[in-house]
Amino acid sequence: MPAYDHASEPRAITGAKAKYRDDSERLLPTNIMKDPRVVKGSTYSAHQKVRQDAQAILSSSMGPGEMGSAAAKIRRAKKKKSIYDYKPKESKGDDLDLAPYLVEQVAPIAVSTVDTQTATFAPRPDSPEYVPMKTGIDMSTQLTNEVFDFDSEVVPLLQVIVGKTMEQALLEVESEAELISLETEYTSLVADKAAEQQRILDVEAKSAKAWMSKKAKLKEEMEFADAQDQVRAKVAAVRMMKEVLPSTRDRLYEEKIKAGEWVIDTINSVFMPWLYSEVTGVIEGKKKGEEVMDGVIRAALSAAVAKEEAAKAAEAARLAKIEEDRLEKLKNRVGKVKINITASTLGLEEDKVVGPLEITGRDTVADLEEKIKAWLTEAEVKFEAPEGGFLQLGYEGKVVGGEVVVMDIPGGELNVM
Repeated sequence: MPAYDHASEPRAITGAKAKYRDDSERLLPTNIMKDPRVVKGSTYSAHQKVRQDAQAILSSSMGPGEMGSAAAKIRRAKKKKSIYDYKPKESKGDDLDLAPYLVEQVAPIAVSTVDTQTATFAPRPDSPEYVPMKTGIDMSTQLTNEVFDFDSEVVPLLQVIVGKTMEQALLEVESEAELISLETEYTSLVADKAAEQQRILDVEAKSAKAWMSKKAKLKEEMEFADAQDQVRAKVAAVRMMKEVLPSTRDRLYEEKIKAGEWVIDTINSVFMPWLYSEVTGVIEGKKKGEEVMDGVIRAALSAAVAKEEAAKAAEAARLAKIEEDRLEKLKNRVGKVKINITASTLGLEEDKVVGPLEITGRDTVADLEEKIKAWLTEAEVKFEAPEGGFLQLGYEGKVVGGEVVVMDIPGGELNVM
């Protein structure tokens, strides 16, 4: 018996493997989801499932002396099984109710029944006595003198005629009311349309006015800017001449003197005095012009102030005249008043009505007292004047004095007779 046996058939020897791994092979792009070495899912459940399957295979197929074959079967089972064949463990808990999230929740509608009876029913009349149907031959027959009863037979016809007449009249009234309503609505719509058209025209006119004002303002600003540019140019030219002219003049004098064209003595004795006199005249004329301009401005301001003061005085006079006329109208008011004097006030047998008394806008409470006394005297009424007077007037908790004008009392009302 040989020392060992081959477990597989003999095969050719493959080529020698490399002593190291090439770095390029390590950097090859791989998809981890396609790598069979990577376990998908829970490794714990897969491990438990493999252990259970291995134990079941081992217990069912392993007999005496078959340990080696059982181990081989376990290895074959590990190779053939796939992690995609394992089913997830069923949940032992209660299922989650998703109906509230999948079915529309409709709130119940509260319904209540209410019965109301305002009055009890009338009592039911007694049933008429039963009359059996006649049989046999009647002993006698009664006939009315008339063919029919007019009053009872004409009622349905009259009701139909009256109902139709009233219905036609109501229909005509409703038609007229509808036509009036349509005419009113049409008039309102026409008025609204005209108002809207007028509003649009006003808006257009306002926009055109604003546009023209804007153009005028722009033109004014442009003219003002041009005037400013001109003034700047003139001021710059004057400043430049003031800066350049002295040096240019000195250089010109030097060149003319060197060339022998100008004589210094002539310039100093003739030209310079004349030049000084002319410059002095120009300066004095400018000064006089400025003084004249100041005088004109002062006169204009004085005239404007005087005109304003005159306008203020005229306005004050006009307002005073208006106030005077108003007071004169108030004083010229004329009214009549009746005064009811109780019997206890004068010691009379019955109440006495004094008046009507004529009062004006100048009459005071004291004057009205005197007129009351004069009226009673003319009427030959014997009386004793009350200590506080016939009229004891008050306003807002205060006593009205005798010097107050009657028609100027706030809230006072006079009946014009």
